[in-house]
Amino acid sequence: MNKIIDFWEGLSNKKRGLLFIIAGMLCLFGCLVLLIFTESIFSTVLLYFSLGFNIIGLYILMWIKDRRDKK
Repeated sequence: MNKIIDFWEGLSNKKRGLLFIIAGMLCLFGCLVLLIFTESIFSTVLLYFSLGFNIIGLYILMWIKDRRDKK
């Protein structure tokens, strides 16, 4: 567990944002696969996760851009 926390603390904010966006894209891909092939209710859950991850990632990236513009 400490290795994961150390890894996360070692990442820059830009890499954290991109990591959230990548996770959101993976969830979105899984959602589409489940929706097309199984019509599972779990695809809706994955869709909400993907939206959440993408919103968090974009918020981090926009926050970094805003901080850079103020300097």
